Formats: sequence, structure tokens, C-alpha cells
Amino acid sequence: MKYSFNLLERPWIPCLLPGGQVHELSLCEALNQANMMRGIAGDSPLETAAIYRLLLAVLHSALRGPENAAAWNQLWQAGTWNQPWLHAYLEKWQHRFDLFHEERPFYQAKDERVKQKSISSLAMDMASGNNATLFDHHTEDTSVVVQAGKAARILLVAQLFGLAGLSGLEQKFTDGPWGRGIIFLVEGDTLFQTLALNCLRYTERYPVDVQCIGHDLPAWEADDPYQPREIPLGYLDYLTWHNRRVYLV
Repeated sequence: MKYSFNLLERPWIPCLLPGGQVHELSLCEALNQANMMRGIAGDSPLETAAIYRLLLAVLHSALRGPENAAAWNQLWQAGTWNQPWLHAYLEKWQHRFDLFHEERPFYQAKDERVKQKSISSLAMDMASGNNATLFDHHTEDTSVVVQAGKAARILLVAQLFGLAGLSGLEQKFTDGPWGRGIIFLVEGDTLFQTLALNCLRYTERYPVDVQCIGHDLPAWEADDPYQPREIPLGYLDYLTWHNRRVYLV
């Protein structure tokens, strides 16, 4: 039987409750209950930032907006993401959020030229290869096992924060979208407010002015997220940019 872990249904996002406890929720639960959560609390700042970016990408994709200040104000006044338009969108694309889907695993693609490696080589907070084990004592010689939810978070971070360098192939790795620089996030009192405050005005010309009108899609809607291109096709493409061919086993 093929193993399945759908990110819309299975708990994997660490959310901070009002009392300070951390509880893992599915992507749907995190958005539906965002007005009751204080925020995201990943195992590292990289995880936290990567999850916020994914949630914003989902909201912008479902809205295809907000187009202006009036549309944003309607979202703010609603006070919740538990809305029919979001439910309908996630139901339509549910099959693209399965971490182990046979044809389109979430944020992944096979590359037959490479051999299997320990997941420690993908996790930025685990030592691997010739990295020193001063602060972390994982090695590729010892078995590293993580739960599927943690693997999903490692995958997001790798796609977003991966650094340029040798890949073992003729092609070299390039920097992920957030591989360099500093990330700023406007924070509200709840997860809903934080997401709303960071929802930019989105049109075909803003915040990324592109030439290919109508081609801006999030990775899960695209036929081929790895389509060769040097710049994103728009803001949705930028938010869900795939920087590595990774395949979880």
C-alpha cells in the first residue's frame, strides 16, 4: 500500500496557542483556526519563516488578490480565514499537497542521476558530509529518522534557504529565494492578523511586474514547477519557487 501524508489533512504545522503551548495542526486547521492561534513556532527560525511563506502563498493563490486596499479591508474585517472561497480552493487542489503522491509529490521531483542520501544532508540544522559535528552530532553513517511532518518542514526550508554550491552533478546549486538577506514579518496578535498584515496587494503587475500575463501560478497548480526560467513568472511563482529537485523516500 502506498503511504500518504496530505499536508491539508495531517498535523505538521507547529502553532503557538494563547497559553504558550505548541500544538501541531494540518494546513487547513492552521488557517481555519488562525484567529485562535498566536502564531507559528517552528523548530528553528528558518522553519517558522518557511511555513509563513507557504501559508501566504496559499492565501494569495486562493484569493488571486487582494487587488486593492478595499479588498484587503474586507479580509481584515472578516477576522478569520475560515471562508467558503478558501475551502473550495483547497478542496480543488488537495491532491497536490500529498507529500508522497505517486506522480506529483508536494514540492518534489525525482532525479535519476543521483543516489539516495540521509535526510540529514537536507536538514540545515543537522551535520552531514564534511560538516563539523561541533554543535550537532548527526552523521551520514548513522541512521536518521524523522516523522513525515518534520520531513515536510525540512523540505520547505531546503527549497527556500538552500545555498549555492556543488551538487555532485555538472550543474551547480543556486541560492534559494531566501538564501541571502534578512526576512522581515509584520506581526499581529494572532496568526490571522500576522497573515493578513503580510498579504500584499496582488495583481498581474504588482508586487512582481511580469511579461507573461496569465502564467503566474503557484507550484501546485503548475504543470511543471521546474520549468526552466531565470526569473519568476509572478508573485505566486516566486512564493513557491522550487530551488532543488528533492524526492523523499
